[in-house]
Amino acid sequence: MIATGLRNGLLVKIADEKRDRHLRALEAGHLFGTMTTRVAVRRGAALRGYAYTFIELFSPRLSRKLIETALAGKAETYEL
Repeated sequence: MIATGLRNGLLVKIADEKRDRHLRALEAGHLFGTMTTRVAVRRGAALRGYAYTFIELFSPRLSRKLIETALAGKAETYEL
């Protein structure tokens, strides 16, 4: 969120189009370096539904089936 009195701020994509009509989105990716973020899960772990949902939101190419295959130790590669 933007604190009262600040003229500029960084927002993740949580703004509501109707409520926050006065805000503008500007592409700023070129201002930041490349970052790598990883999600690690112990092989054989039992994940709940929300964990699968989080991982799928984090990286849409990681389907529940692919995650389950990796957790079972049956994947060809573990760096998905």
